[in-house]
Amino acid sequence: MPKSLDLNRLKKFEPSPDVRREKSATVPSEPQIERWPSREPSVDGQISIKGPMTTIQRFKALCKDDRRTYADMLEILMNHFEDHR
Repeated sequence: MPKSLDLNRLKKFEPSPDVRREKSATVPSEPQIERWPSREPSVDGQISIKGPMTTIQRFKALCKDDRRTYADMLEILMNHFEDHR
């Protein structure tokens, strides 16, 4: 049997009160709720490379054999190229 939903826990996700709103001296302030830190904007990008299938398959196999992401392997190859200019 599934657990019942605790609706009071959902209050953590309510928007923060407007700081410009004036607070009355007779109304006690709400307790501070620990908030999740805001997310930084994503700095990832994406490219599409068109080329011969043999080259694409060779690159994918190289990444798979070395257990690297395409971006990691691209960086390794670029660093190697720059070091041997």
